Amino acid sequence: MSPSIYLTPTEAEDKRTEFLSLLDENEKEQIYQEYLEGNTEFIPREFIQNHGLHLSMVFRKYPLSSDYKPDFLYLAKSSDNWNVVLIEIEKPSSKYFVGNTTEFHRDFLSAIQQMNDWRAWIDTPANLESLKQNSLSSVLVPSQMHGNPLNVKYLLVHGRRAEYEGNELRKSKIRSMEREDFKIISYDNLAVNINDHKKLYVAKKTNNYIDILSDSFVDDGIFTWMTPTTYRINQSLHDDTDKNKHHSNSYISVNVKAIDHNLPKVTIY
Repeated sequence: MSPSIYLTPTEAEDKRTEFLSLLDENEKEQIYQEYLEGNTEFIPREFIQNHGLHLSMVFRKYPLSSDYKPDFLYLAKSSDNWNVVLIEIEKPSSKYFVGNTTEFHRDFLSAIQQMNDWRAWIDTPANLESLKQNSLSSVLVPSQMHGNPLNVKYLLVHGRRAEYEGNELRKSKIRSMEREDFKIISYDNLAVNINDHKKLYVAKKTNNYIDILSDSFVDDGIFTWMTPTTYRINQSLHDDTDKNKHHSNSYISVNVKAIDHNLPKVTIY
């Protein structure tokens, strides 16, 4: 039997209730970061292309530079290009507007400034080239797609829907801050359609490796396409992958599965 990579309808409803209850508790941002990492079906799927979320993998606190570390980063590819999606999460208690007015709150303006800072960094050609050729190089696979252009997208998760729901002017003002490559959603939006969201590997970029932090097998993508010396896994993920590798149908030759060839070469941290 294949590993369960989607929530059942009952599981989804229970998780949705749990998540919305957590939003009402107004915890620190780190609590919500940790919850999303542990429940990846809530990770938003904006700017996904026809090949899906690449390698079923999302990075936490990805180091664009020493100054800029998006809370999450994932890739999505088409046959012609890559979307690199940078996500900033604020607290559910963060405000869009001041009181009952339509004047933007400093919480929201500060978050917008953060996104603009990322954009300015990305818009420096040398930085974008370094992101492609160095930082993300090992995940731009298969190799024949490595040279395809990167399109960087931006997503802000901010506040609660109730602050603008039913108020067309407030909705319009929030939409006016969006661009074709920049979307703004509330925390409530994360709970929509989670039963359609595949679970993801959570990864961390280090100086020399990509560390896969997850304990459970999701799919064979990283073990099929990534060079095994570029990433590390923990013992739990190794054992679960070994247990589930018979589900893989990706071969490097007639009788040799890619996962059988690559898994023994992956470093366990």
